[in-house]
Amino acid sequence: MGASRNELRELSSRIDALFDLGKREEAATLLNRAIADSADDSAYNLFFLGEAAGYLERDRKKQRSYLLQAYQLGENDPYIVKNLGVYYLINDSERKAIKLFDKAIELDPDDFESFRNKGLALSNLGREKKAMEWFAQAVAMNPLDYDAIRQTGISLSKLGKDVEAIEWFRKALAVNENDYDSMRQLGISLAMLGKYETAVGVLKLALSVNPNDYESKRNLSLVLRKMSGEGETFLSRLLNYLGRKLASAWRRLINQL
Repeated sequence: MGASRNELRELSSRIDALFDLGKREEAATLLNRAIADSADDSAYNLFFLGEAAGYLERDRKKQRSYLLQAYQLGENDPYIVKNLGVYYLINDSERKAIKLFDKAIELDPDDFESFRNKGLALSNLGREKKAMEWFAQAVAMNPLDYDAIRQTGISLSKLGKDVEAIEWFRKALAVNENDYDSMRQLGISLAMLGKYETAVGVLKLALSVNPNDYESKRNLSLVLRKMSGEGETFLSRLLNYLGRKLASAWRRLINQL
């Protein structure tokens, strides 16, 4: 007898967490187990085959094909619907993603992840205030949703409100002290406020949790270069400053519409 859908969903979450931390061998073993355990459930079996195509083969076209087939069989299953939305979200098709997250919420009004994911899609579209409304709903449903808490901070940072953003990153870390994404974003906001030494320490801490996090490596390198003054001129500093101001002003304008 195969695994139940709740068990398969739990397996999926564990697989995502392992891949996120760069533990590919362990994650691949668990993914193969999920494919075998879902053999009697066509929709979920196709979903896991899609996960394998994405994670192991890095074949997005094949992944989409499997996920669409899973959706055809499981269009009334909020988990299948939501994960097709996630595929579109990470592949820069935010408007398609939003429609699927809305459908997932109709199917399961208590699915805080779909609320958070809709917020992520809106943030990608520059609608930070709207995004934060959806993050707030996710946190209201699940106060331990450190992803939604962190994303609130990221939206604030995008609006140039790094002091406020820092508090949200700290809130996320209070829920999950190993959330390296929050550590990285905290380091970036600290650097934006000129607190370079503290930023370096936080970014190094993020890399101690996940040594494979490219964004933490890149931002640590940028902060260290900033501290050393390497390649900086008055003109480059002025242009960077003006660029940040213009980007923040543009986002604020969009969010007033």
